[in-house]
Amino acid sequence: MNNHEKVQLLLIYGKCNRNAREATTMYSRQYPDRYHPHYTYVQKLEKSLKENGSFNRTNAVQQQPRANPNLNEDIENQVLAYVHLNPRSSVRHVGHEVGVSKILVHQILKKYKLHPYKPDFVQHLRITDPEKRLNFIPWFTVASEDDPLLINHILWTDESKFTNNGVLNKQNNRYWSNENPHWAVPTNFQTCWGTNVWIGMIGGKLLGPHFYDGTLTGRRYLDFIRDDLPLFLDDLPLDTRRNMYYQQDGAPAHNSRIVQEFLKVRFGEKFIATHGPVEWPPRSPDLTPLDFFLWGHLKNTVYTDPPINIQDLKNKITHACNLLTENQILSATNRECSRRFEACILNNGGTFEQFIE
Repeated sequence: MNNHEKVQLLLIYGKCNRNAREATTMYSRQYPDRYHPHYTYVQKLEKSLKENGSFNRTNAVQQQPRANPNLNEDIENQVLAYVHLNPRSSVRHVGHEVGVSKILVHQILKKYKLHPYKPDFVQHLRITDPEKRLNFIPWFTVASEDDPLLINHILWTDESKFTNNGVLNKQNNRYWSNENPHWAVPTNFQTCWGTNVWIGMIGGKLLGPHFYDGTLTGRRYLDFIRDDLPLFLDDLPLDTRRNMYYQQDGAPAHNSRIVQEFLKVRFGEKFIATHGPVEWPPRSPDLTPLDFFLWGHLKNTVYTDPPINIQDLKNKITHACNLLTENQILSATNRECSRRFEACILNNGGTFEQFIE
């Protein structure tokens, strides 16, 4: 906490008649986005002001480095209790509040098998979304009884933007040496260029990539599914094409009237879309293999060696697609999709990726 926040905390402490518990509760309600200290922190602030005239511990005794006390049950209980009440605190902060070193805090947390878990970022869902997600999955379950190979007959499709300044995953880049090579990768955020990509995944096959420039409009998307998509479908077995369901998400171009009318003529009842015969639930990237698998995989591969121009970017995307094996695609389109459908049901249609290991 900075000094301004400490002053505000002490003012609230005074309004609460120096009731530290009540003061920390009121402070957390009044400032929900700030760090919320333990009630003992207020008492320490007050003591510091009385003894030193400031928020800092300035007397000679307090300036001496604190020696780590021997590990004992009382200190363990203090650390565990503080972490239980403030689970998002750093080990440095816990040590400061309890009065021990951060090394000792580490030892205690490790002893009791407490781990610093990181948050999972998941798609925000609107209040009606879980019901729509739960409607789609039962349709899939029932339809699979008539067609046990249905999961192999869904053509999952999506578009993504690749630019010259894509996310570079530093974890996938390394330079082994006995001295620091001071390796740097130049980026140019002031000059941005890129390309849009359409890709389809069905069974163990990947269709595409298909590149297009500019914003995806309804007319441009219609031209693609009418003129270019059939060329990709020619590579599929006849049985797959006969039983295929075409899936797309709720992008504005996908929902245009001319696209919807064409899909009804082309695929009849066998297309999955926001307003299709089979309704695709909105805001569900966690259910489509292109979102939860393909785009991240491709971008990690493409940006390992940053592209130098548009053609180089397209070549890297195509090469990364060619490196994918049938087993990788099957794992995403079959096994992982089925696992995620089950997880979605178990979580009543809500977000579930934070529970997937």
